Amino acid sequence: MKPLSLITLCCLLAACSHSPEPILYGKDACTHCKMTIMDKRFATEVISVKGKIYKFDAVECMAGFLRENPAVANDPESSLLVNDFGHPGTFSDARKAWYLHDASLASPMGGNLAAFINRRAAEAAQQDSTAIVSDWPGFLKQNR
Repeated sequence: MKPLSLITLCCLLAACSHSPEPILYGKDACTHCKMTIMDKRFATEVISVKGKIYKFDAVECMAGFLRENPAVANDPESSLLVNDFGHPGTFSDARKAWYLHDASLASPMGGNLAAFINRRAAEAAQQDSTAIVSDWPGFLKQNR
């Protein structure tokens, strides 16, 4: 194989990566609302089956994007990643995460929503007696 062909092949393989890309806080813009992503506790990321990366400042922006892009949303091969509110900077699978809608949470878009690695962590963070804890399907129903 010619060196140029090998370099081109390596570049193409790297472009189709399905690994999360670090979010550059204070620099990257939300794909959905275009606000600058500032807070690690709320940032999310979607990686399409083709390796295209979309970054969001809040889980409600990711939900809006998925509503507008059902092909990405319904593809089980696409990665939907949320930051664990209790461990900022740690991505987890959005489909397995738990969500807390609590007035005490000041999420970037004002939705008062945060993602957690499990139900117990979401319930432990609950401060408002009217807060709602839900799994991914429940979260999607609430955020249509």
